[in-house]
Amino acid sequence: MEAPRSDLPNEAGRVQADEVARLRMELDAARQEQEAFLRAVSHDLRAPVRHILAYGRLLRETVAESNADPEALQFLDTIAQAGQQLGGMIDGLIQLGRIGAAPATPGPVALGPVLQSAVAAARTAAAAAPSPKSAAAKAPASSGEGPAGPWLDAVQWDLPAAEACPVLWADAGWLQEVLVALLDNALKFSRGAQPPRIAVHVRPAPGDRVDITVRDNGAGFPAAQAGQLFQVFQRLHPASQFEGLGLGLARCRRLVARMGGTIGISAAPHQGCTVCLQLPAAGAPGPDAGTG
Repeated sequence: MEAPRSDLPNEAGRVQADEVARLRMELDAARQEQEAFLRAVSHDLRAPVRHILAYGRLLRETVAESNADPEALQFLDTIAQAGQQLGGMIDGLIQLGRIGAAPATPGPVALGPVLQSAVAAARTAAAAAPSPKSAAAKAPASSGEGPAGPWLDAVQWDLPAAEACPVLWADAGWLQEVLVALLDNALKFSRGAQPPRIAVHVRPAPGDRVDITVRDNGAGFPAAQAGQLFQVFQRLHPASQFEGLGLGLARCRRLVARMGGTIGISAAPHQGCTVCLQLPAAGAPGPDAGTG
């Protein structure tokens, strides 16, 4: 017997609620399975790297004490550097894999204070970062050889006033991380510019969105290669010139997507780089970032 027509809307609502509950349970199960997989991968991959580094150090001490050929020590140093790089790549991949399952707390976020904090964090990181020999060699003598030399004080910043910045709909922690990563890159790749210049511009965009651009006058790269930089482990400059693993922009792209935004990049060789980040304004929240 058919249910009375008056009961059909209620029945449809119950079916829909059951389906939503089922999908949420499947999503939670998938996230738990993903996290378990990442934990296993993290442990199984890190263990041999730790052994390589530990026994490499012991071998180096033995070789050094035996007054062996100095070239052998250089070979062992190369092994140690490669092992450390591999460890960093594993850590980066694990962090990248966890973005999809990470809980988000989207809401109104004042851009001004977050941007100010990101600039301070990027400056602190740049002051502590090692400076590649090739970059130091190209820098003028007055810039200093160390990472905290006067070159950092010579950076010309063009930043919007905090009170002039809009309120975004975003995850505050993720927004901070993305801005720090973009400013880190701007500082790193403009290290040899005379003087380094970094500009951050903010403007409204169609559809209740906000454009944030980060521009530098650094090394740049061929425009046709821009899309590669959002892929994992993609680098357009040798590690001897600019440090890094090639994971930063890939992570930024995923975080921005989780916040309902987009990110793009443009550049030209020796003419700097411009990254454009677009996010929803607070008045027009995007999809629930916690379910992406």
